[in-house]
Amino acid sequence: MTNINLLILLIALTTVLPFGITFAEDNDTNASTQDASTSYRLATGDRVRIEVFGEDDLKRDVTLTDNGKISYPFLGELKLEGITLRELETLIRTGLQGAYLINPDVNVSVIEYRPFFINGEIKKSGSYPYQPGLTLRKAIALAGGFTEYASQENITVIHENDFSKTPVPIQFDKAISPGDIITITEYRRIFINGQVKNPGSYPYKAGLTLRKIITLAGGFTQRADTSGGYIISEDDEDQESKEIELEDNVSPGDIITIKQSFF
Repeated sequence: MTNINLLILLIALTTVLPFGITFAEDNDTNASTQDASTSYRLATGDRVRIEVFGEDDLKRDVTLTDNGKISYPFLGELKLEGITLRELETLIRTGLQGAYLINPDVNVSVIEYRPFFINGEIKKSGSYPYQPGLTLRKAIALAGGFTEYASQENITVIHENDFSKTPVPIQFDKAISPGDIITITEYRRIFINGQVKNPGSYPYKAGLTLRKIITLAGGFTQRADTSGGYIISEDDEDQESKEIELEDNVSPGDIITIKQSFF
């Protein structure tokens, strides 16, 4: 290939490729915006922008208060709670058409979404602004990630539109909605005492053995009987103490005692 042909090819690539990428991104954005206008329902805390083409006096940025209503020129009080952006556009267009304007072109957009909430074993508990396309995984990242005691297998959410306010399990790739309350629970704990260097409670994880929990507790003291210990299982109604060996599995709520050696 000659230098001239190579130069022409490079020019073609740098000219066409960006337009191709931009076009794809615009399509994605338009699709997302269109979906939000027909599915997203407004509620207290949302901040919306209302625009009427060619009518600057009718432009408004409003935040829904607890009563879910706003005041709008010519139309008075409008109830926005529970309606979509498209429905609000239709409501305003119908109200203005004829008496005030011939064919009003109305556009409504969300400029600030109401927040969702996340608490429990997360580094930065609190409320965070909702973002379109938000999943549980992204919500956890916004809140700084898990604490060291977080149970990643036991995460619940109370959905805003659930009037019973019942926590339900949720997976990482599931969508989060504005007003949702996410709770990251703590790992169930195991208790160990007796002849270990750091007696106390420790978070349970699947596959935990007596040997591993002893390691978490700093290891044996010099006076310990290193052959095993005693355990009281949480699910044992009689709460009887039984012997346990180093490779035996332990369960959440177990109380372990490492006995003293007398030799």
